[in-house]
Amino acid sequence: MQQSSGTAFGAGHLIDILRGKRTEKVEQHGHHSLSTFGIGAELGEPEWRSLLRQLVAREAVWVDSEHYNTLRLGEPARHILKGDGEVRLRVPAAPKAGKGSRSGARGQRVVASEATLTLSARETLAALKAWRAEVARAHNRPAYVIFHDATLRAIAEQQPASLDELQGLPGLGQAKLQAYGEEVLRIVKAGRH
Repeated sequence: MQQSSGTAFGAGHLIDILRGKRTEKVEQHGHHSLSTFGIGAELGEPEWRSLLRQLVAREAVWVDSEHYNTLRLGEPARHILKGDGEVRLRVPAAPKAGKGSRSGARGQRVVASEATLTLSARETLAALKAWRAEVARAHNRPAYVIFHDATLRAIAEQQPASLDELQGLPGLGQAKLQAYGEEVLRIVKAGRH
């Protein structure tokens, strides 16, 4: 966010972007066009706040109290963003449905993982990750800059057959669609055969 608009923001705004909420502030700063817009829609606001607290405790993120409690990246974030090592955070369980209430999607929230994908989708995901690693190496960039894991999971799950179908997925802005769209579709198509 800071790179795109030159301004730091607080947790609430960051969570709105990750969850894909098109608020007035998100629209005003053009953050709906970020590649990470909506990439974390499977988690609710309480889960994101919990994850942010854990990142603050690890000093990967810090709160700049002198500048309106905006969030800043700490030194450990560099290693995380480069993909060096594994980061494990506790994902809080969704609140259980109370007595007499319906147990539905909200009471039984499940975070999408590779285990929930079909065999075909898992194979496509593996091929997409291998392709992403090659592209990242060729451009000397971290893999997450090419596509986040959540974006690759969404592509593998949805199995888009056209650029139009690909365009609506989280983490795929116009620039990435133009740069990688045809190649991604080729990989998805190959996975279907």
